[in-house]
Amino acid sequence: MNWQAVALLFGGFIVAGLFSWLQHLAYQRTVNRVASEENRSGVVLVTGRGKGKLRGAVVLLVIDRRSRAVTRALAMRGASVFARFREQPELLGPVDGLRERAGSRMAGKAVDDALQRYQRLTAGTAPTLSVP
Repeated sequence: MNWQAVALLFGGFIVAGLFSWLQHLAYQRTVNRVASEENRSGVVLVTGRGKGKLRGAVVLLVIDRRSRAVTRALAMRGASVFARFREQPELLGPVDGLRERAGSRMAGKAVDDALQRYQRLTAGTAPTLSVP
């Protein structure tokens, strides 16, 4: 292997790392924006992640603890570092049946992960969820 191939391979790793870092920054900005916009009593912001071999999904759910309903939902789905969060109106509504409304398998895994986090956050303060 000559030095040009090594330089090309090294450059590819640098570019991939840069794009991953930029996606992380976009995730961080979105979480902070939603947290500041939804900063009120009685709501919880939880995230969940569903990972597959090629594709994945991340969901952000704002859940009202009193009504046990999702009041805001965003999801990032895809296989590339160019995926961004988008509002998901199909996820709004009662927590019961949320997994079925998720759409894809990876989004369903992400919703399950978010609901488990919600359950841990509200342990002892609200009725527990039955997550399959």
